[in-house]
Amino acid sequence: MSQINCQLRLGEVPLHLYQVITGFKMLEKQGVVKLDIEIIKNHEERTPYNILEVIINNDIKIYYDVNDGYDNLLKENQNYQGFMNSLLEKCDFYFKRSFSSLYNKRLKQQEKIFPLGLNYMVTTQGNKAHMPLPHDPSKEKMKKLIRLFPLSEFYNGNYNVNYFEDSPRLSETPKILFMARLWDVKGDFPGQISKEKMEERRYINSVRAMCIRLCKQEFGDQFFGGVNATPYALENYKDLVIADKNITNRKNYLKRLKDSHICIATMGLHESIGWKFAEYIAASKAIVTEELRYEVPGNFKEGRNYLTFFNPDHCIDQINRIIGDKDYMYNMMVNNFEYYHQYVRPDRLILNSILTVLNAERLGKNEQNTNSVYSYV
Repeated sequence: MSQINCQLRLGEVPLHLYQVITGFKMLEKQGVVKLDIEIIKNHEERTPYNILEVIINNDIKIYYDVNDGYDNLLKENQNYQGFMNSLLEKCDFYFKRSFSSLYNKRLKQQEKIFPLGLNYMVTTQGNKAHMPLPHDPSKEKMKKLIRLFPLSEFYNGNYNVNYFEDSPRLSETPKILFMARLWDVKGDFPGQISKEKMEERRYINSVRAMCIRLCKQEFGDQFFGGVNATPYALENYKDLVIADKNITNRKNYLKRLKDSHICIATMGLHESIGWKFAEYIAASKAIVTEELRYEVPGNFKEGRNYLTFFNPDHCIDQINRIIGDKDYMYNMMVNNFEYYHQYVRPDRLILNSILTVLNAERLGKNEQNTNSVYSYV
């Protein structure tokens, strides 16, 4: 099989994009793709935040968009339709993490958009994103240097693909987990976010806090949960703060995650599906989640891969439903194990997108000339 030529054009590379680059690096190691990485130096050529440009076989331009939603990059008085339409004009295919058929209906070239899948911070050795890049903000460049050192809490090596993975297993007393962060409703600086987004953050904080409190009351020692010790959390939700930083560091968190059986997720910023959700899938957990606002590829369904709750009291009911049926719990774990290896693991996530592109291109060529044979592999 011939290799697929993939050119990655890197400008600013935030944490959300590590997964995408990791997928390409894994496929390169497997001999599936031939990888060329270009560092963009011209400011005018770079893509917007959290969007990566990839060129397949020197011809097909793809955008990978891992932003939280459709509106988080908008400037004042700008609508998402205009912003997205301008991006769609510049590419042939657009893979979006926060994919919504409803939002896409209002776009001019919606046929170019495909669901990318679940996103989380995951990496592999040799990921170019580890090094400071020309368009990274100065603050992020310093953070990237810190992440290069093994003694750092945020060391890149603590986010390797296999560190997240686990297989399904049961227990007579299932453990329940919900460790979360709370958002400062004022943002990081005055004027950063709108009144609407301030209210969204209040809602997120309220749901997370109430779920933790109710789970502690209902499940006692069977449940572990709390929030990170940020200044905002200490001031407003001190009773929920996990004060011991050893508990919240990456290695110990992942160990606790793997030791758990049922994990709780809530809506993220801009109604996104948060990183924890993908981490739960990678670890083959049963999941109880607030309603998902966005769509993902594959046979991923409510009742099969997760149970939905609509308020904190309902969250408790759904957890009890899983606890009360061990066979159901185990089947959900197995379903998530399978889904991870088919759609979430970085190499599969990227390979699925490449195959989607090549298949669409083949069909397009066949429509033009039914006698032609068009194949990249």
